[in-house]
Amino acid sequence: MILIDGVDEVSESERPSVRRWLHELVDLYPRTFFLVTSRPSAVDTHWLAELDFTEFNLLPMTRHDIDRFVERWHEAVLSTLDEPDERQAVERCRDALSTTLRQKYDLYRLATNPLMCALICALHRDRLTHLPERRMELYAAALTMLLVRRDKEREIAAPQGLAPTEESQVQLLQRIAYWLIRNGRSEAAQTTAVRIIREKLPAMPHLAPPDRAEDVFNFLLVRSGLLREPSAGMVDFIHRTFQDYLGAKAAVETEDLDLLAESGRDDQWDDVIRLAVGHARDNERAYLLRKLIELGDLTADSRLRRRYHLLAAAALEHATTLDPAVRAAVNLRASALIPPATAVDAEELATAGDIVLDFLPGPDRLTPEQARATVMTIARIGGEAALDQLAHFKRVADRGVRQEVALSWPYFDARAFAQEILDGLPLDDLTLHLTDPEQIACLRLLDRIPHLFLRGQMLTTELVDVLAPERAHSLSVAPSSAVSITLPSLAPLRGLSRLAIESCDVITDLTMLGETSAVELSLQRLPDDVDLSFLARAANLRSLTLSSPHSIPLPTQPLSQVTSLTLEGVLTGTQIPDFAEAFPSLTSLNLHLTCQSYQSAVDLAPLQKVPRAQIDVTLVDGGKVHGLESLPAERVIVRHEGRGRQEGRSWTGRLRRFRT
Repeated sequence: MILIDGVDEVSESERPSVRRWLHELVDLYPRTFFLVTSRPSAVDTHWLAELDFTEFNLLPMTRHDIDRFVERWHEAVLSTLDEPDERQAVERCRDALSTTLRQKYDLYRLATNPLMCALICALHRDRLTHLPERRMELYAAALTMLLVRRDKEREIAAPQGLAPTEESQVQLLQRIAYWLIRNGRSEAAQTTAVRIIREKLPAMPHLAPPDRAEDVFNFLLVRSGLLREPSAGMVDFIHRTFQDYLGAKAAVETEDLDLLAESGRDDQWDDVIRLAVGHARDNERAYLLRKLIELGDLTADSRLRRRYHLLAAAALEHATTLDPAVRAAVNLRASALIPPATAVDAEELATAGDIVLDFLPGPDRLTPEQARATVMTIARIGGEAALDQLAHFKRVADRGVRQEVALSWPYFDARAFAQEILDGLPLDDLTLHLTDPEQIACLRLLDRIPHLFLRGQMLTTELVDVLAPERAHSLSVAPSSAVSITLPSLAPLRGLSRLAIESCDVITDLTMLGETSAVELSLQRLPDDVDLSFLARAANLRSLTLSSPHSIPLPTQPLSQVTSLTLEGVLTGTQIPDFAEAFPSLTSLNLHLTCQSYQSAVDLAPLQKVPRAQIDVTLVDGGKVHGLESLPAERVIVRHEGRGRQEGRSWTGRLRRFRT
């Protein structure tokens, strides 16, 4: 497994090189699992689709996640304390923070990010439960805590001859941060950081003379809590957020407002520009926002125009005071970008935050495509106001729109979403995706349980207990391929008619599936040594779908109850296996077989032993076919498909189709 973290931290001009490098890696190591992370705005949707990469969004933490995070953060603190009074103080702090996060919505929204949640926990304890609510104020309080109070309260003295104040440390750190931002870098050589400090020290004689620049740098590296050494001789910020906050402050102080606005075309400057609006004075703030609007108005590139205008709208959250005319101009441009038409539009529009909700129309005036993208935008913004707005879309006639509404569940508090959205949402033709244990408990609030899709290790005894009395009818399970799991007993799910399980090769024991009452069963990625004879106990089973990356697994004991069979796997020899003995009651047989060689001469004659079945055979990478003359032409279809590699890109083409 290879993790490539933070493609967005590579400059835009270098991302094509990273993409070519990934192509080479995938070709060289085809059995390796690659995980690539990036902010959504940094790369296009399906950036690596031709390499069969699947895309996922890392969701904001839910209220359940935040509660668990706060609990564990304080548990970690408690593990370091022995004194009863200190432990009681931390426990009171934990309980108070949980209450505060539920009462103060702005603070809760910030806590959906893991870094910010940890910062809020630390500040809450450090400031004796008194927390700032705005993002800019949180960063400022964090800097004070890290740069001054931590060492002072622990009575850790500065090195001999250095007199670091909070202001002087911020001045130096922001110059390093701004150098990194201007040069499109995420880290710098330590010699560069020392040079930047040396150039600034003549203006700061109270801190240290220029010849002590290296001592000052070492002090910042060791004591500030903001810098770290990622590799020998290099330095970076512990998190990009602090780099952007400090760099934005430096840009405003050096009056680089035009440079900030021009840099709006580069997504690496997004947070810098938004935070600069917060650092700026009233006239500077108005100038920067007007400049962003002007650049958007003048460009002929529609994508760039949208970027400038959305960036201006997103920056309004930090504009505590602003000329009303400028605010109106920003809002006017934002409203022109609405409604969104695609998933990309939705992701970009949501970056502007709550302000977008004021401009989004209801479902009556939207096409189904626009309505789905609008629902995505509302979900990505999140919060109570977004939940109210989402409720308008739950009775739309178009199934795709209602399914998008259902997919929004992970973005909101689980119970609030179940009560306000799922209650009243027609669910019969929809799929509910469960990604959080808190959602399981909320299923009891629903009048009817639709098709459920479980991702990760969600199929637990607890879930079975919840679903059993509710008579769930359809269930799909996608276990994580990174962890082996054990299936609970499925016997209580008497109302289940359809069950599908992906990644069967990570399940330690499949025999529990013999207890299923499902009529339809689909098993994907079966291990090559599995014996499916345990399915003989599944008396209701009629339709069976099996998929394996290896040879086709057949039961040693006949499954006489199965009448419809679909198989996808590898044909290891040249002869089709004998299905008649393993499945004597078949009326429908669908085979999708990958041959081991283009030169394979496949013998289909054994299929004549399945006399009553409609047969559909697809041979991938197969050569000649024998035995067609022995099969009844009115019941058999045979297809050939080819796959290969050409200039590093996969291709699939239908070579020919014929009826025997």
